[in-house]
Amino acid sequence: MKVVMARVGLLLTALGLPVRAEVLTVTSPVRAKMPEPLLTESITDLDGARAGEVEVDVNGLVLRRTSAVRQWQTSVEAEWRALERLGLALDLGVGRVLDGATSPAISVRPAASWVLTHSQPLDFHLMAEVSARISHDATENVQDPGEGALPFSGGVRFGIRHRWLTVRTFLGAGAGGHSAHAVPLRAQAAVLAELGREGRLGCAGFEMDADWARRMPPTLAMNFILRGAHLHVPFDLGIAVPWTPQSRYGDASVGVLVRLILEIDHD
Repeated sequence: MKVVMARVGLLLTALGLPVRAEVLTVTSPVRAKMPEPLLTESITDLDGARAGEVEVDVNGLVLRRTSAVRQWQTSVEAEWRALERLGLALDLGVGRVLDGATSPAISVRPAASWVLTHSQPLDFHLMAEVSARISHDATENVQDPGEGALPFSGGVRFGIRHRWLTVRTFLGAGAGGHSAHAVPLRAQAAVLAELGREGRLGCAGFEMDADWARRMPPTLAMNFILRGAHLHVPFDLGIAVPWTPQSRYGDASVGVLVRLILEIDHD
C-alpha cells in the first residue's frame, strides 16, 4: 500500500498538482481492564502491564452453614505492580466463628506474580503466582473461600477475553501441611460477562474454586461487580455469593462477600 501511495504522489507531482500528506491517528476506544472474579482473583491484574499500579481491596465476608454455624471475616489487601512483569501483594485478615468459643484467627498472606505472556491483540494473558500464609488458624471453620488450605501455594493463571466474554483459569498446588488427598492440586475457573459498552458498567458471572487439600467439594460463587466510574465514585463495588454443597465430610454453606476496590494508576 505504501508503494502504491508513493507512486500516486509522484504522478500528481509530475502533473503539477499540489500534494498534501496527512497522518491520521485513529484512537481505539478505551477499554476497561479484564474482568476479575472476587474469590479467585489474581495477585495483580492479569492484563496489567504498567509498573506502579496499586490496588487496595477491603473485604467483608459472612458465611452460614446448614448446621447453623456462622462465620465472619474481614481483610484488607494491597496489590502493587513493582515492575512491568512483577507484582506483589499483602493480605491482612481476621475471622471468627460466631457461635463458638474460639478466639479470632488472624492471617497474613504475602504473594507475588510474574507475567509470562501478554498478547494484547488476542487479549490473552498468562501469569505465574506464589503465595504463603504466615499466620492462620488451622481449622477449616474460618477458612476464606478462594484461599488455599495449605500454607504455601503456587501455580499458573490464564485468561482470555473475546468481545464481552472473559474466561479465566488457574492450575496449581499447595504445600506445607496435611492434605486430604495424595496430591494437593488446586483448580479455579471463572466465566464473566461485561456489562455495558466495553465493560464500562461492570461485569457479572460465575466462578469455581477446588482445592484437593480439603475434604470439602468445590466452592461455587455468583459474581457481580459495578464500576464506580459510572457513578462518579473512586471505587468499584463487588458482591459474591459463595456456596459449597453438602457432602459426607461436612455441611453445606452459603455466604455473601462484599468488596470495595480502589485502583491507583501511576502515570
